[in-house]
Amino acid sequence: MNEQPLKSADSTQLPASVTRELEEYREWIKKFRVGQIGDIKMQKIRLQLGTYVQRQEGVQMQRIKFPGGSLSSDQFITLANVAEKYAGGFIHFTTREDAQLYYIKLEECPDMLRDLALGGITTREACGNTVRNITACYQSGISATEPFDVTPYAHALFRFLVRNKFNQVMGRKFKIAFESCSEDHAGMRFHDFGFQAVVKKEGGAWQRGFRTYVGGGLGATPMIGQLYSEFLPEEELMSFAASTVRVFDRYGERKNRMAARMKYLVKKMGWDKFKEALDAERKVVKLPASANDWIKDAHKEKKAPPLPLNLPANPSGVESIPAYKEWIKDNVFKHKFPGYVGVNVRLKLGDILSEPSRKLAEVARTLSHGELRISIHQNLVLSWVPEKSLPLLYQKLSEISLAEAGVKTLDDVTTCPGADTCRLGITSAKGLGSSISNAMQNGLSRFKELTKGVWVKISGCPNGCAQHGIANIGFQGAALSKDGKTVPAHELYLGGQMALDQTAFGERLGKFPAQNCTKIVETLVELYSKEKQESESFNQTLKRIGKEKILGILEPFTHIPSFDEDPEFYKDLGHENEKFAIRTGIKGECAGATVQEKAPVMQEAKEKLLQAEAFFAHKEFGNAILEAYEAAAAGARVPLYAALVDPFTSEQTLWEFENIFIRSGKASQEWLNSSEKFESAKKSEASEPAAKSLIDLAKKYLLESEKIYSELFQQSTATQPKPGKAEG
Repeated sequence: MNEQPLKSADSTQLPASVTRELEEYREWIKKFRVGQIGDIKMQKIRLQLGTYVQRQEGVQMQRIKFPGGSLSSDQFITLANVAEKYAGGFIHFTTREDAQLYYIKLEECPDMLRDLALGGITTREACGNTVRNITACYQSGISATEPFDVTPYAHALFRFLVRNKFNQVMGRKFKIAFESCSEDHAGMRFHDFGFQAVVKKEGGAWQRGFRTYVGGGLGATPMIGQLYSEFLPEEELMSFAASTVRVFDRYGERKNRMAARMKYLVKKMGWDKFKEALDAERKVVKLPASANDWIKDAHKEKKAPPLPLNLPANPSGVESIPAYKEWIKDNVFKHKFPGYVGVNVRLKLGDILSEPSRKLAEVARTLSHGELRISIHQNLVLSWVPEKSLPLLYQKLSEISLAEAGVKTLDDVTTCPGADTCRLGITSAKGLGSSISNAMQNGLSRFKELTKGVWVKISGCPNGCAQHGIANIGFQGAALSKDGKTVPAHELYLGGQMALDQTAFGERLGKFPAQNCTKIVETLVELYSKEKQESESFNQTLKRIGKEKILGILEPFTHIPSFDEDPEFYKDLGHENEKFAIRTGIKGECAGATVQEKAPVMQEAKEKLLQAEAFFAHKEFGNAILEAYEAAAAGARVPLYAALVDPFTSEQTLWEFENIFIRSGKASQEWLNSSEKFESAKKSEASEPAAKSLIDLAKKYLLESEKIYSELFQQSTATQPKPGKAEG
């Protein structure tokens, strides 16, 4: 919960706000268990802290944020220890540069989050309708092609947005990525924000900024982000982010959860009108000067740490081992600073256990200055490896079974957890991923060099958590039927790519039985090998061949044998010991509920106002001020709830009322900046004039709240179908 992304694990005391938050979480869980709050209220609280209901009943998944994908050795050891203590010692790294733990008891979550926080690790806003983990290029700070390191910018934006009242109860989640390099390692065009580092010369000096993309997204309806600016100055980064989330919060969809991401708002408004609204908002957003204090640190000259002395000698004979040479070719990449290289540590399907995690953390401490990065391809990266010590590193990784080559090959499959643990999963993405990876180790290994840079990504459902939409070969969990029986299947997508302005989504070719999907990959690779012309890429070759011809080649793989002929065909890969079935009536939490079960009523606000007046009559002016403030917030909650906005705190409530109703023109403009006025009044010195002024202000505010609620109610009843005869 500590918001310092790289804080070491020697912390012995947490900020009071974090301790209070965790104790409140514990109390909410107790209230939930005895029925004092409902499922939806508990869901909202859980998701804000990254705790997500799992497919299996009675246990939770915990999502853990690593802003910018940065992970220190100390943090990694903390993560490994926490996983072992609470989650069976299993860790999964995601395409969002998060870590996920599974099979956790809800009652143990507050203690688990405290253990993470003591290691400088946060879970705050890892789930829910807010800004999720901010990702960054895994080569940031060490890339030879970067104009500057984006890591401090990603960390600064994370610190600015976490707990920020602007983005706590938006209509849907919000994803941000930063890219340092000339290549696209972060996915600029399929995020709500994509920030690519650029520089330009002004007045004889180089200025830093970002080529900025807005409104991209994956999922069932993928959209390419629009270019908002060729150069957004670095000092405008925070105000731009604040302005955009305010516009999204104000105008975004809340009722239809499947059309509530910002990409749909851009589509609904049209790019020109959306950009006009954003430009107008940027003119009115005024952040304190201190919001950019971090820029000085971001400009400190990046120097390579001194090459470590007294390292153990390289083991003899390693450099002549064929597997070592293959590992060097696949997993090691050039570095910005002489004497160093970057090294990808391949994690199969993003998974690792606690014991090898601790050992890898110590390897990183010795041979990477205690720094690791998480890539969106679910691998870990050692950022500061002395080139001369590569044989030693290879030996150390081999000892913990983490020296496997194959990064950026067909063997390096990306998957989400799918039906293994996710409530929305249709099929096991990991089951298919393992099958394809095993095929690469065997019959397909001859195509390894040919298919360098060909990505296979598999999502267990349409939400696209494995980013299958931008893969060369993408699979999405689905189902078919045969003679009344359900057959596990996958939608096949071909031709996607993540490449800045050449980013493209794969084209859907159809639905195929899961048991045939590995054969489909084999067939496509063999087709590429046979048909490739000169320097053609995989995508170029398949595009030239054409969709219709490819469908004809793949047609035999649509065949489903009868259940009597082959009952195993009706089982999902990796789940051969259980019957495959589509789960019905189960709701996932990717689009968490916007409002809790209990609707607020105006009477609660009026009672608080009466209490404020009673305090005033007894000259308890401090209490009168606090109660008047809470009365105003309680009144604002009523129309907000009707608009499907359910803030967590009174401060958020007063802001949301202003943003949703006042700044959209639905309420009188005399209330512009009213949230600031209430906050200022609440903090004012207790006095008779101050108390009377706030009570009077709250009275008027309640009248405005009632007026808006009445208008919303009339609008909702006007759109309801009128009773009458049903049409035939």
